[in-house]
Amino acid sequence: MNKDIIKSLTFPRQKLAKSKKTDKWAKECIEAGINLTALYDNTRRSPKSKKIRNYNLYNGKFNKEDLEYVCNPFGLAQDGFDFPANMQYYPIATPIFDLLFGEETKRKFSYVVRAVNGDAISAKEDKRKEAVKFALQEQLASMIGPQEEGEEQPETPQQIDKYFKYEYQDMREQMAAHILTYLEKDLKLDQLFQRGWEDALLGGEEIYHLDVIANEPRARRCNPIEISALLPHNSDFLDEAEIIVEETYMTISEIVDYYYEDLTPSEIDDLERDDIGDKNAFGNQEFVLPDRHVIGSQDASSSVISQNNVWDSDGNIRVCHVTWKSKRKVGELTFTNELGIEQKTTVDESYKPGAEEKISWFWINEYWEGHQIGDDIHVKMKPKNLQFRRMDNISRCSSGYIGTVYNATNSQSVSLMDRLVPWIYLYIVMWYRTELLIATNQGKIALIDIALIPDGWDVEKWMYYATAMKFGFINSFNEGKKGQSTGQLTSNSVDRNKALDLETGTAIQGHISLLEYIETKLQELSGVTDQRMGAISSSEKVGNTQRAVTQSSHITEKWFQIHNWTKQRVLTTLVEVAKEAWGESSKKLQYVSDDLATSFFSVDGREFSDSEYGVFVSDASNDIEALQALKDLSHAAMQNDKMLLSQVADIYSSKSFADVKGKLKAAEDRIMAREDQINQQAQQGQMQIAQEEAKGIEAELKKDYYKIDRDNQTKIEVAEINSFRHQEDQDSNDNGIPDQLEIEKLKANVNFNTRKLDLEEKKLKQQAEQNKEDNKIKRQAAKQKPKKK
Repeated sequence: MNKDIIKSLTFPRQKLAKSKKTDKWAKECIEAGINLTALYDNTRRSPKSKKIRNYNLYNGKFNKEDLEYVCNPFGLAQDGFDFPANMQYYPIATPIFDLLFGEETKRKFSYVVRAVNGDAISAKEDKRKEAVKFALQEQLASMIGPQEEGEEQPETPQQIDKYFKYEYQDMREQMAAHILTYLEKDLKLDQLFQRGWEDALLGGEEIYHLDVIANEPRARRCNPIEISALLPHNSDFLDEAEIIVEETYMTISEIVDYYYEDLTPSEIDDLERDDIGDKNAFGNQEFVLPDRHVIGSQDASSSVISQNNVWDSDGNIRVCHVTWKSKRKVGELTFTNELGIEQKTTVDESYKPGAEEKISWFWINEYWEGHQIGDDIHVKMKPKNLQFRRMDNISRCSSGYIGTVYNATNSQSVSLMDRLVPWIYLYIVMWYRTELLIATNQGKIALIDIALIPDGWDVEKWMYYATAMKFGFINSFNEGKKGQSTGQLTSNSVDRNKALDLETGTAIQGHISLLEYIETKLQELSGVTDQRMGAISSSEKVGNTQRAVTQSSHITEKWFQIHNWTKQRVLTTLVEVAKEAWGESSKKLQYVSDDLATSFFSVDGREFSDSEYGVFVSDASNDIEALQALKDLSHAAMQNDKMLLSQVADIYSSKSFADVKGKLKAAEDRIMAREDQINQQAQQGQMQIAQEEAKGIEAELKKDYYKIDRDNQTKIEVAEINSFRHQEDQDSNDNGIPDQLEIEKLKANVNFNTRKLDLEEKKLKQQAEQNKEDNKIKRQAAKQKPKKK
């Protein structure tokens, strides 16, 4: 290599003052970054050629040159020789990937947003302490003083603690949750993650880029083939890579649309005249960057390597977006404010301290970016606007690229398709050889000595009699007239006729058995068995099928888990992007939830950006098992009137198992309250019926008492009248009323008052019993009533 090559492979110094980071320095960083990632990108990431091969295999294409040793073992194809079979791709692995892609769309991704900075955590702890203290006071007051009728029981400290653990969100967390749900709908993150999942299984990595565009948060999926990077040591994440190069090809019109503010008229003229690209990045035509494949309209079976890598096969121009980690000098300023309190803040290297101010200088990381069009046009060279810094460490920053490389621990990355490729190629080869066997399967061929044909007969005439008439004529003396057998009888010449056995049925059957074995190995290696794909025989037992499906899920769960961790990092970074985009504004937004309900919320930018947020996900595999168990039990619950159809719909539409638990608990509370109300109404109806029956019995008794009293009274009156006949002085007190009448009147008054007191006493007892029963029902209903949070 010459000096220019060595210089282009040396990354410029990054610990420089801001004044020394000129455009010339930035161009050198861009070119060195492109060259370095081209050379060292494949140390842990799989080569682009393998990724292209994997995507082609999934789409039903493969490079025949990879199997030329089978279809052209002696190199005779160029001389016009060919085998009676065509080597072609059979989609043996496509159903495996389609099933895994489909499972991802149905898996629930449950997450919560929480403020993780120290101030927010301290504020939540204070609120929790106040709530627990208030609950203890209320509980103590209820134990000391009498409880009023219908009064709710105070919440216990255990209930308060559970509420703060699982349900409580402060205003900032509620705002962040609404924002993340809104962005999830607006940016169609489910489709974004689905394409990333396909990249993970086929290419062995998934990469996303998050940024602020036009003051709005934006997220997009990056093509792994177009990304080159220098990964951190012992890290499979692209988030904090030293250098990241995103390489794509654009038409001149697209370049002008995207960079019109940065391109000069002369640079646009150069693009139109095709004056760029007359040399490669190293300034010569001898050294070629490795693994720079052109992605264009050429046949997918070939891999074209451009000499200068400036154009693709369709004439599009290469555009590289380079992001690299640099250094920036900052100072910690210590000063005293107006109240005499010492404070600290961070200042730029250009800050000039006052007489009483102190500064401690240090260096922190800072990401820069730049764009190279062709190989000599450089634009947008500057520090990145969004650094994704942490409140507890101002030097730690992120590139805006969120990516995960799968299975790269102490090795080069291997995707699921990479593991299946040898078996897929073996399957193609075996089908090719099977076709050759089928083509050469001629059965038994008879070898007939042509000397046996009589004189004057041609072969066609003899074959006609042999085929149509089932007999043939021979002349045993014909052979004796020729060559060494002249003059000799050849009566045994018929015995010399032989048959060739070209039957290959046994070999074909063996090849088919081997093809079935390869299919089984593909399923075992991928973790997607026949039982998981639903291909279950009628004789297979249910327990065996369940064990097979469970074991299969264990094999593939690792892939799903890594994908979930990547989504978690994307959502966490997306919240930070929203803070940057909306940190100084106030917005009113809305979104439609999965149950078609419209949610409105307001964004207070200053309040929202005052915290640092983290996204936490649940254990997806356990949630899936629990949801599946609920689905299995829901049918039995509906048959026993323990669950409504709307609740079953909630199970199938809810995004998380925690959400399902909350909805089912609320439904159970409503059912219990309704049952208590029905029981209370039934008890009241029974009491009313009993009261009516008691009133009827009392009326009948009153009638009987009245009849008896009336008969007795009549008898008494008759006896008294008869007694008056024999008395001389019947008015001892001379008040004009006979003494007998006065006595009876007094008796009647006494009896009436006695009966009246008995009836009132019975009514009081019945009312007391009714009040006691009513109080009991009210207390039970109060206990079942859900607590208001």
